[in-house]
Amino acid sequence: MKQIILYIFLIGLISCSNNSQEKKAVDKETENKQETKTTLTESKLDYREILLSENKLDSFSIPFPEKNMLIPLRNYYKPYWVEANIGQQDGPDFTYIDILKDDDNPIANLYFDSENKYKLDEIRIMNSTAIDQYGIHIGDPLTKIISSRDTGQIVFEPYHFHIYYSYKNSNILYELEGELHTPAVDNVKDIILTYDDIGSHTVQSIIWRNK
Repeated sequence: MKQIILYIFLIGLISCSNNSQEKKAVDKETENKQETKTTLTESKLDYREILLSENKLDSFSIPFPEKNMLIPLRNYYKPYWVEANIGQQDGPDFTYIDILKDDDNPIANLYFDSENKYKLDEIRIMNSTAIDQYGIHIGDPLTKIISSRDTGQIVFEPYHFHIYYSYKNSNILYELEGELHTPAVDNVKDIILTYDDIGSHTVQSIIWRNK
């Protein structure tokens, strides 16, 4: 009798073990399907290339009409994140809108006047996902700007050592970065940069300003 009971117990134990292994296999298969579905969903996201022109940001005329543009921008740029924020400076606070590929990957900032939160002052492109109408991306060399747009003007902001390359009668200019060996002068405001000083610089940001 004891042998029969032991035999039944062993059969039950083996059956439970097999069921457990089958459940684990099913769970793993379900998990793999979910991961595949998530990957496929992400791959289908349409992160369109953002185009900045002299008078347009993609299909939006710039400067924008003086009204709240957050919802139209958010709807247009899906699946990008489009968020409104408050910025601080030496003067009054100002409104700006971020366009991001995710919560820590900014593509562009749209800055508004501190006295009129609906008046667009500046657009700043910071990621190679975007391009301007002249075919310039972030990271492109100064030589490409010149070959695409001809010779421009060097603008040096001495207090923060910002270097810009701009064009007369154009809303689009470029902030440059690179190694800079400044000449010896008594006052930094007296520094005059030439092409030889910045010839190896690259584009750090593409800027549109409301002239």
